[in-house]
Amino acid sequence: MIRVKWLHEQKLTTGSENLITQWLSKKEGIIWVDIQNEPTKKEAALLTQFGCHPLAIQDAQRERHPPKVEDFSDNTFILYRGFESFDLDLKIKHVQLSFFVGEDFFISRRNGSSFGVKALWENETELIRYLRTPAILLTRIVNTSLSGYINHMIELETSVSEMEDQMLYNPTDNLMHKLVLYRSSLRKLNRIFRYHEKVFGEALRESTVVFDMKDEELFHSMQDVYDKCERLLSLSTLFYEQCGDLVEGYLSLSSHQLNKTMQVLTVVTAIFIPLGFLAGIYGMNFENMPELHSPNGYYWLLGVMTMIASILIFLFKRKRWL
Repeated sequence: MIRVKWLHEQKLTTGSENLITQWLSKKEGIIWVDIQNEPTKKEAALLTQFGCHPLAIQDAQRERHPPKVEDFSDNTFILYRGFESFDLDLKIKHVQLSFFVGEDFFISRRNGSSFGVKALWENETELIRYLRTPAILLTRIVNTSLSGYINHMIELETSVSEMEDQMLYNPTDNLMHKLVLYRSSLRKLNRIFRYHEKVFGEALRESTVVFDMKDEELFHSMQDVYDKCERLLSLSTLFYEQCGDLVEGYLSLSSHQLNKTMQVLTVVTAIFIPLGFLAGIYGMNFENMPELHSPNGYYWLLGVMTMIASILIFLFKRKRWL
């Protein structure tokens, strides 16, 4: 699917590939081309008409590629990792977005739905305002996506806090399994946010033909994007470490409970060892054993065994082993 928005003489026109042909022939106004489909040679040829670099086109058409920014003579290429869905179980369906930003054109390519693109595409008032400067339009799309990330991460804080309370009062294996899954997903998110921080930090520091940071509005808009990337990186790192602490806490509690159980079993074994020893001696079938024919020998032996057990229990309790 290829759809087009063309801002010309304060008028916004919506259409398809026929508008691209008209714009290329006139090169008047600003055009936004939004592409969502499987990579094709036709698409590559279209991007080439806008002066996009062949290697950048290959990166854009790859199914997965780390976020990055590349500057060329008359356009800038940015890869961004957005998302289609994001639930509290951290089941996230990511979307790779590729942006080619020129002075008079803006191309977005995606392999799924993007609510950042959708929000700007459907808002004609904001689109007329921001499409005049394609670089600012990019920051608005990314800003919308990052705000969605932040909202979901803030909701995640409640879920992590609830798991922390449950870990203190009712730790279970299911909770442990959930924490491990959370930690794994947060590690992946942390990696993505680190890429984003690097990409937009580089765009903020180095002015180019397209991203001229002397433009105050563009600078503040890009700074806002960078600040959100920093915040997301900070939140993902915090939650990752928090889940790691909870996992380690669960393992420590389990190890402590196992040690207490082993301690009780060891004490019980220590009590019954001397009793078993005495029972073993008097279980021998020697005919001339001294106490064998004693009328009260059985009761004397039980008394000695009881006394030994009582003394051991007393000593273990005194040492707080029981």
